[in-house]
Amino acid sequence: MDQYTRVVNDPVFSELTLEVARFPRSLEGWEKLLNHLTTMASPLNKNIDPRLYQLIISTYDSLLCQFRYLENYYVDYALLEYRLGHLSKMHRIFQHGLAVFNDKSLLLWVSYLKICNEVIPNSKQLLEKYELAEDHVGMHFFAGEFWQMYLEQVRLRCNHQQRFFSMLRKILEIPLYSFSHFYALWLRCVDDIQDVSQLKKLAPKEDLVKKLKIDIDAGGRKGPRLQEAKKLLRKFTRELYLVVQYQVLEIYSLYESKIQTRYYVSPETLIPAHELELWQKYLEYTVNLRIDDLTHLNFQRALLPLAHYDVIWIQYARWLVDWKEDLLTAKQVLTQGILLSLKKSKLLKILYTILCSLNEFDQLQWIINHVKAAYSNRIEETDDFELFWDYIHFQLFIQAQSDDVLDIISKRLDQCQAREGQFLLLSALLQLQQTDNTSFIEDKIFQHLIEQNRDYYLNDGRFWSLYSRLIYLDSNRSYLERRKYILGQVWTKSRERPTKNEILPHLQQFCQSYLPEDIDNLEDLFQ
Repeated sequence: MDQYTRVVNDPVFSELTLEVARFPRSLEGWEKLLNHLTTMASPLNKNIDPRLYQLIISTYDSLLCQFRYLENYYVDYALLEYRLGHLSKMHRIFQHGLAVFNDKSLLLWVSYLKICNEVIPNSKQLLEKYELAEDHVGMHFFAGEFWQMYLEQVRLRCNHQQRFFSMLRKILEIPLYSFSHFYALWLRCVDDIQDVSQLKKLAPKEDLVKKLKIDIDAGGRKGPRLQEAKKLLRKFTRELYLVVQYQVLEIYSLYESKIQTRYYVSPETLIPAHELELWQKYLEYTVNLRIDDLTHLNFQRALLPLAHYDVIWIQYARWLVDWKEDLLTAKQVLTQGILLSLKKSKLLKILYTILCSLNEFDQLQWIINHVKAAYSNRIEETDDFELFWDYIHFQLFIQAQSDDVLDIISKRLDQCQAREGQFLLLSALLQLQQTDNTSFIEDKIFQHLIEQNRDYYLNDGRFWSLYSRLIYLDSNRSYLERRKYILGQVWTKSRERPTKNEILPHLQQFCQSYLPEDIDNLEDLFQ
């Protein structure tokens, strides 16, 4: 039996393929399938069965179609093609992966350039790739390995040393995690200078005169002048070192050391709230530095683990709009966010505003029609509360009247405990309250549930507390009218419930916040 037939007839393979077909958004299933295939195909070499090769690469393609932010799988895929001698395919995979990350993936660049060092003999072509990488990831906090590779290739492939020293001077000013390595390298270069005339290798003559008061053309004994020049260079280096050290320690202690997840995770994996808040603060810090390249880079870094959370996409788009007035890039960011984020309503709302500002009304209408069609006709029956609430916000955006929206909410509430988040929905419902619709919400929702005798709500103090708050926030009634209605209608009905002793604490809490003068009346009523 040949290798391909043995794989496709393997019951484990059949089980794993069935699993990914049933749950295509489960990353674990895809990883098991790919690991199984590569194990069965080992050792991977140029003699691999063409059918098995096609099966493996189609699995990689499908995986990366489902999870386009999996950096390490682009690397694995490209390395597979490299081992098989398919260099053009290797280049294409790396370039496609970099495009997905807007060329801002440090992992992909370092992995790609390591191979390019071996397979690109043309020095100009290779260094052009390094220059492109520098533009996109050179300021990455952990870009030390990239800069070491770049310096090494410049040293090996350039005939003149000036480019090496010019690059090293530039690196010294970047707050890198491994910054001390480059300062040690710089000081060794200073120590290796044997003549005053060699100082111009380290820096242009104009900079030496202007910044360090070192004139290599001045007369006098060269030995003492060289020692004095080295002393000044070391002093300047030490001062710059302290500045960069402070920046690195600040970034590391406040942010980088506390980040636990730096890679893409599937939608099934929850990121702790404190880490989400940490990234938001880190991005605010970065924005305030006003270094655009670094800001773009750190937003892309944050989106790697947080691609399925809308807050980072929103923060990125708002920076582009508010700080850069770049509506086109903001539009692209939001479009990507809508594809990946689990919550979409806020992203859509910002995108609608941007499309209006760009006068792209045809595209706006197209998006609205497709979003509307994407929701089920029976959205109230979905088990996903976030999806349901996204739909409510979407409906409120496309139509000013809330009648139909309240009908949908009422249908979902009628399902009582069969659906999750019902009291969260009741609480969120108060966000829809306006000057002229309090009575409508009361009749359509609260009175409806009372008339239907929905014990699930009526025996819970949260229902009566929210009902009281709805009436209290009715600006069409006077303060005395609201107090009278709450006491005479809402609280009186709640007292009739068999669970009145459990209801009372919720109403007491409401009183303490809104009607402290009626706390005695409430307690007397429940006696």
